[in-house]
Amino acid sequence: MAGLMDWLNSHPLVLPLFIFFARITDVSIGTLRTICIVRGFRYLAPILGFFEVAIWIIAVSGVFSHLDRWYNIVAYAGGFAAGNAVGMYIEQQLAIGMQAIRIISPGHSAAVAAGLRLAGYGVTEIKGRGLNGEVSICFVVVPRKETPVVLRVARSIDPDAFSTVEDVSSAVGRVYRDEVRKRGWRNLLKRK
Repeated sequence: MAGLMDWLNSHPLVLPLFIFFARITDVSIGTLRTICIVRGFRYLAPILGFFEVAIWIIAVSGVFSHLDRWYNIVAYAGGFAAGNAVGMYIEQQLAIGMQAIRIISPGHSAAVAAGLRLAGYGVTEIKGRGLNGEVSICFVVVPRKETPVVLRVARSIDPDAFSTVEDVSSAVGRVYRDEVRKRGWRNLLKRK
């Protein structure tokens, strides 16, 4: 490690780039670590934390060893900002965890529930009362990657459906996505 820092110190224009990309890396890892903690991945979070801090120490040592170079400080701050954006993007692409979707349909509740079931999702229906009368509330728990599909199915059946989405820390049992996944719910509606 001392050899790397000596080489970076001898190339003052490369050091800010190194600091910038090191900060992007450690902040991205930190964002993922925080999400792992919130979602209950208790074995992955400490491993990510180890690498996050190791990279941070290297980046901050490059700044503290040359406080007279303002561009190192700018690279450090810029890497932090960019690391937040990169970390959120990575987390969004990974879509870790489960989500509970609540769909309220005033007029087509039975059709929304049937369409979701045809798509292979487990649906729990509850009757409720809204401002203009009786409504049905459909509850669906799915992996985060499938949330857009559930919302698309519901809105294609009832464009006026109101939905909310919440993260779920744990779900016990298999209540979603049977064998319909390969064909899609629209193909089931076409078959008679």
